[in-house]
Amino acid sequence: MAKIIILDADRRAIRATREQLGLSRTTLERAAKVGQTYVKRVEMGGRQSTEATLFTRLVKALHQRAEKAEVPAKTKAGLLRVVKRVEQQGEKSAPR
Repeated sequence: MAKIIILDADRRAIRATREQLGLSRTTLERAAKVGQTYVKRVEMGGRQSTEATLFTRLVKALHQRAEKAEVPAKTKAGLLRVVKRVEQQGEKSAPR
């Protein structure tokens, strides 16, 4: 599985969006189907890299919630940029 590097800008975007939506880390982890404490480790920098599929699932789950809520378009666009960057980085690091 492809590993990607988590940028500080990604961490900030995830945390800011989650807080704007009023979601707990546990709720987001369940929605994204990732392990316990995954969101905390991503947001706080405990994970410098991760599997692209897990991280993409996390960001997409957050974006899906943001689409349903009244979140500024700028916030939604930021999450989409994270998804696209992760997908591109995952493609580059995938074995050939």
